[in-house]
Amino acid sequence: MKLSLSSSIKVIIGLTIISKYALAAAYHTLSSADLPPANAAAARPAPLKGFLTSPAWHFGDYTNPQYQNDQEATMEFYYIGLSDVMTGMNSFPGFDTVVEPRVAASASRGKHSILRFYMDYPQPAGSYISHTPQFLINDYNLQMTPWSSVDLNAVGSSPDYSDENLKTALSNFVAALGNRYDGDPRVGFIQVGLLGFWGEWHTWTENSSTHQWIPDATKMALIDAFDTAFQTTQVQIRYPHWYAVGANQRQGLGLHDDSFAHSTIDEGVYGTPMSWFFWSQVQTTAATDFWISGAMGGELRPELQSTIFNDNYAAGTQYKQDFGLCAETTHATYMLNYYAFGTSYAGSALESARSASDRMGYAFRLAEVSVAEGSVAETVDVTATVIQDGIAPFYYDLSIRLACPEGFSVTVAGVEDIVSEGSSSSFIFTAVPATSTCLSSLGFSLSSSYALAGAPVKFSQGVSDGTVVGVSLPLPPGGPPSPTPVPTEVPTPAPTKPPTPMPTKACSS
Repeated sequence: MKLSLSSSIKVIIGLTIISKYALAAAYHTLSSADLPPANAAAARPAPLKGFLTSPAWHFGDYTNPQYQNDQEATMEFYYIGLSDVMTGMNSFPGFDTVVEPRVAASASRGKHSILRFYMDYPQPAGSYISHTPQFLINDYNLQMTPWSSVDLNAVGSSPDYSDENLKTALSNFVAALGNRYDGDPRVGFIQVGLLGFWGEWHTWTENSSTHQWIPDATKMALIDAFDTAFQTTQVQIRYPHWYAVGANQRQGLGLHDDSFAHSTIDEGVYGTPMSWFFWSQVQTTAATDFWISGAMGGELRPELQSTIFNDNYAAGTQYKQDFGLCAETTHATYMLNYYAFGTSYAGSALESARSASDRMGYAFRLAEVSVAEGSVAETVDVTATVIQDGIAPFYYDLSIRLACPEGFSVTVAGVEDIVSEGSSSSFIFTAVPATSTCLSSLGFSLSSSYALAGAPVKFSQGVSDGTVVGVSLPLPPGGPPSPTPVPTEVPTPAPTKPPTPMPTKACSS
């Protein structure tokens, strides 16, 4: 996936994109004021962005999750234990028995999957189950360290993250995962996970001796493994690591903050700089532009979810950060939010939550349409300008399509190149039929190979639905061009025989 920050003009003739084309001056232009108004709600449900939850947190699990439907989601999140997938150095039966059923079930509901694999998931004493693959312990003597934490009210067991056999196993797993799911449009994002508590790349407890359990070399090896295995599907890590972002930004590698709006940004209300906050670490790593090539996700901090959209929420106070400011600062694309689909919001809080979900990620709008006489007889050239109203890119391929009732339909690639808010790009469609039937009923739509059946990417404009933006354009001045007369051969008349003179009678004298 390659992203460009520059605006571009795309021109298409038939199915061939050309870089230069001399267009006639437009004889009619529709500005934003003439087109359907901006309306974020018209793009709902918007694929690959917004709030989401995990089926495992709801009755019915992945086969038939029971959600409150006041909030629309287009993705579902899955935690999956590594031991449920991997049983040997090169044995992954869980892809078929665990991963695939979940990915397929989500896709059948028109939702993309987000996957994270883990080994050590903290749980209260008595309910903990290790998900470090048992073969590593039995066959390779991997050492495990049990731990407990009063602050977390949990126990766990961490593997020796410096173990070479463990690193080999993780690299093998990532390679197999990429071979299976890289470029699979059913999988929207994969969080790198695997290391630390919950796969969040940390082992923090109140006991400082646990903090350095994950060597940097292990993190770097895992970054390399994912960078090699995934060439299309977006991947994300929990914290900005110098080897993955900043000066060493990996294409398609983003971040996720699982304490979003709690310790995301330092608003200056803590009395001291909060260097451990998420965005402070991003700034320290000189990685504030990571979102251009890699998506920002995470989880709205659980204890904030029920109140953060209330009118009386104390936004901007300590550990109660303003959601909108956090989203715009980090260029967030999606956030886990169990409450939105479990208990659910109501009244003004529901509307605020919907608006917050709409604000995340991309939002494309048709900003101008102009028409000029075409160089091909009886055709016109149509230019459509698309503007980005969102705070993050669309991270997969995205095209714009023009169609009219006469069967004319053409698609131009490159909408995903419109990256930053306020930027735009123009797309030129040539040889559009210059008929009143076509020009009075033009329709523009968006398309992506990553859009699932029945869940298209829509424009963020229109009264109710942005699937198709309809446009009516006038015929060229003077009406459609008149057909050039075809010369016809005029038959040469057959020669006629001159009349035979009638004999005359001599006059007698």
